[in-house]
Amino acid sequence: MQRVRPYRRIIFSIIFSLLFVLLIFLDQFTKSIFMNLHNNTDWQKTTVINGFFEFRYAVNTGAAWSFLANVSWAQTFFKVLTVISLALFFAYYIFVCKKGYKFLRIALILIISGTIGNFIDRIVFGGVIDFISLIFGTYYFPVFNLADSYMTVGIIMLIIHFLFLDKNKLINIHGKKKDNGK
Repeated sequence: MQRVRPYRRIIFSIIFSLLFVLLIFLDQFTKSIFMNLHNNTDWQKTTVINGFFEFRYAVNTGAAWSFLANVSWAQTFFKVLTVISLALFFAYYIFVCKKGYKFLRIALILIISGTIGNFIDRIVFGGVIDFISLIFGTYYFPVFNLADSYMTVGIIMLIIHFLFLDKNKLINIHGKKKDNGK
């Protein structure tokens, strides 16, 4: 593994920190726009591409696809689960920083930023503010937000890393067999 010069490590840390802050800001900013629009004008939705894409205001008190949305203890459960998840992802991020995996660092920044963005909503509003609605024929995909998108892309990148990019990758696309120390 190539040794990273100290000043480059500092520059990368600053860039990744700025990316982290920017992602959370964009998530919270877009949510505030749609929440204020809804609260001040009783706005519900705007069609962007007819039959495919709408902005639709929703507050999700559950998890993905409103799982456990009407359960009284769910918010407390999600808040505790989020704190535990964030602690584990931050610990793993610190470990990854030492290894120098830039692709994996970006994936973790997306996941952590998205988790924090939705966590802020749960603390402040008692649920997650969603506003992006996709329609496929007669099927309305559950309404989501930028934080959800960050987490989805981050998880896909995490899977790609462990399947194809990691030194202990699960799938070897070059056809070389692993030595495994034998």
